[in-house]
Amino acid sequence: MDRILAHTRSNRLGWNAIAPARPSQPPEFFLQGGTTLEDWEPGLLPDVAGKRMLHLACANGNASISWALLGASVTGVDISDVAIEAARTLARETGADAQFIAADMYEMPSQLRDFDVIFAQAGVVCWLPDLDRWAQMIADRLRPGGTFLLNEHHPIWEVLGVRRPGEVAVTVDYFGRGQPKEQTYDQSKRPIGWTPEVSFDAFLWPVSDVVMSLLRAGLRIEQFFEAPYPTMYDGLGEPATWLPAVYVIKATRE
Repeated sequence: MDRILAHTRSNRLGWNAIAPARPSQPPEFFLQGGTTLEDWEPGLLPDVAGKRMLHLACANGNASISWALLGASVTGVDISDVAIEAARTLARETGADAQFIAADMYEMPSQLRDFDVIFAQAGVVCWLPDLDRWAQMIADRLRPGGTFLLNEHHPIWEVLGVRRPGEVAVTVDYFGRGQPKEQTYDQSKRPIGWTPEVSFDAFLWPVSDVVMSLLRAGLRIEQFFEAPYPTMYDGLGEPATWLPAVYVIKATRE
């Protein structure tokens, strides 16, 4: 087993352990018009109707179902077998055009190719031991002209912990890259459902590394922006609006 798969297979155990504490929305939420997408995400992919979408790290299926009910034909992939079972149940109960597969992003089934859109949403990059292999996987699975959309929490948010109102502390190395890091001060960075008995290998990648990995894989960057999300710096007050909390990359395969 190579180093990358050693990290991801260890993480699979952790995700399966906490998956029951991360339930899907009830089917009625979606059938009554609910969505778990950010308000602005559909605006970046305004024409998904009839498109084949691959959702990476889909977890319990909430966002996949949200896209499917906007007209996409969605395949969701997640490393957690437990989360995938919950997503499959949700798809059946909503009747959404979505299927779900348990797989490691570094060991993707060969049939998952020629997608119009690949989507990944907050909390993906920090679990990647190798950016280049991940980016190449995305490029290989997009059809020519296809779009990759990443909406991700900003690594600056990973670095900074709110110590007390109006004050932050630098808690981990922004340039940690491929070395597993542990956030020991700010517990808000832990996944929902985390308990002290569960361990994860997480990684901090500068935004520039993410951009360059996509460019090396042959993708063209169409949009890139950073934005505040004040609730992610809970307790900081007004300065929370001065800091990046999320970033978005939209890229295409030529």
